[in-house]
Amino acid sequence: MMTVPNFLSLIRIILIPFFIHLFLKGDTRAALAVLFIASLTDLLDGFIARAFNQRSRVGYILDPLADKLLMDSTYILFSLKNLELTVHIPQWITITVVSRDIIIVIGASILYLLNPQRILKPHWLGKATTTLQMLTAIVVLFVNVSRIALPYLNILFWLTGILTLISGIYYIYLGMLEME
Repeated sequence: MMTVPNFLSLIRIILIPFFIHLFLKGDTRAALAVLFIASLTDLLDGFIARAFNQRSRVGYILDPLADKLLMDSTYILFSLKNLELTVHIPQWITITVVSRDIIIVIGASILYLLNPQRILKPHWLGKATTTLQMLTAIVVLFVNVSRIALPYLNILFWLTGILTLISGIYYIYLGMLEME
């Protein structure tokens, strides 16, 4: 079913290679614009799905998949020390983000195999985590583009890492409840 939210999620997925290409090419301003637009599609698809009752079974899978692909690729890129960035995302945050996503995908896949009719719906904690991850990525790229020093950027890193860890633990808990 192709709803507007599903279309926006597909756009987010399609934007990922363009973002990576622009970033690796050194066109960080354009990469920032693409990352911002991709993040905006996440806000819009959720709003439209709820406001206009366009939630779908496909959307419950496609939206979080698009988020995970965008954030995992962005965090991996921004934590690579061999790239000429003034500010990198600490590798421990990238490991936390990617590990959480792998665990969630594996857990959701197991639950689906056990009961194909049951799909875990996103929780507000997961949505807050994704929003904070996107904000952190945008801020890091903005700092690199503008060369503005943000003295409290480490606080944002810690908040992102901690919320990612907490939401990961919570999703594991929800998955275990589903298996009972």
